[in-house]
Amino acid sequence: MAYKRNRTLKVYEQSGYHYNPTPTITLKGKWLEELSFPAGTPIIVKCENGILTITRADEVIQET
Repeated sequence: MAYKRNRTLKVYEQSGYHYNPTPTITLKGKWLEELSFPAGTPIIVKCENGILTITRADEVIQET
């Protein structure tokens, strides 16, 4: 199955620490597995200038 290059998602609100509303993003689907992100894969989320980048943690060269 071919995966979509772009996906449109929504940031939801979920109960967080002391029941305070917390922004939440959920990614799920077989397409993650197709992109080499099977269940249990450690990831790194890089946040920069309004862009989130998700990378496999086991394939990243550690920055010094």
